Amino acid sequence: MFLKKKKLSLNRYGKKRSKLYFFLGAGLLFILIMLLINNLNWERTLSVNTDNLNYKPKPILLEMAKVLDLLDISELKMREILGEGCPLVYMPTKGGISLNLQRLLLLGLTYITDLNSSDPTTILKSEMAVLASEDILAVQAGDELLPPNEVGEEDFYLDTPPGLNDWHFEIDPGQPVELTKDPVVLLYTTHNAETYQPTDGKSKLEGKNAGVAKVAKVLEESLQERYGLKTVRSEIIHDYPDWARSYINSMQTAQALLKANKSIRAVFDIHRDAGFKEKSTTTVTINGKKAASIMIVLGTEHEKWRQNLAFAQKLEKRANELYPGLLRDLRILDNRRYNQNLHPGSLILEMGSDLNTLEEAQYSAALFAQVIAEVIKAQ
Repeated sequence: MFLKKKKLSLNRYGKKRSKLYFFLGAGLLFILIMLLINNLNWERTLSVNTDNLNYKPKPILLEMAKVLDLLDISELKMREILGEGCPLVYMPTKGGISLNLQRLLLLGLTYITDLNSSDPTTILKSEMAVLASEDILAVQAGDELLPPNEVGEEDFYLDTPPGLNDWHFEIDPGQPVELTKDPVVLLYTTHNAETYQPTDGKSKLEGKNAGVAKVAKVLEESLQERYGLKTVRSEIIHDYPDWARSYINSMQTAQALLKANKSIRAVFDIHRDAGFKEKSTTTVTINGKKAASIMIVLGTEHEKWRQNLAFAQKLEKRANELYPGLLRDLRILDNRRYNQNLHPGSLILEMGSDLNTLEEAQYSAALFAQVIAEVIKAQ
């Protein structure tokens, strides 16, 4: 009888081992496919600026966070604890494994097991049914906000106010651009607090029209005074006191100004980038003077995004002709909108990074004004 039970136990163990080998084999096959795709077409992605996004967790997660805080267990310590129990899921970076390969391995494991080492809650949810029923990143009215600087994209939309989501400005292609008479360009800043560290000593000046607003002012003055394009510029603060509502607030501003100015041909939301270790990445020398390189950003999460892209490509082409190096990149992002559904000529301009000086960004604005003016006049 004992031998029979032992044999049954061994059979169960063999079945479990076979199942484990099956999953490991499937994982390796998945990794090989990912490596092939990676070699053929690895698309780089870069977020527009990831600082100061506020997510709203469910109450049960907030209570868990308080308990962990009382026990003095940090996120790193939490990962180490989980790593001891799940060594295949938690893989600290080691000299013998490349970051790309490590990422592919983790993707394969996540695909097979639904466990994500960058999100420890997936492991907890696999063991605790009550957590599995919670949508951790769901936004609920009245929920407490996490502190700033949590992980996430800045393009964070709450419920869009009625009348804003589907509204789209139409340009009459037969309408000539009349210089100095009617407004042609609209400028605003969704994240007014963004500024430049070398000039202001920090990356943000909360509740103020900081560096990016000053850059927008130089762009406005250059367009009007040097190139005769009448420009409307908003100084309404959109990111304070609630950073999470920045894009909703700026959407309302942009729509109101567009309805009041039917002659607008281009809309620019002025930002500055962040997250770079070296200033040289976003700095270029033009005519013997340092300038902050510019990145154009557009999102595809609306039906008419190709109109925005066509305008961006015209700007890119002319910028490269006039001032090679001034335009660092034209970045297209899926699942993002950036209020560009409001106007076919609406784009984000990232004027350097927080490592640039205000002077460098303002110089770039003056140069790019010529690019904008020549493209608009040629339409």
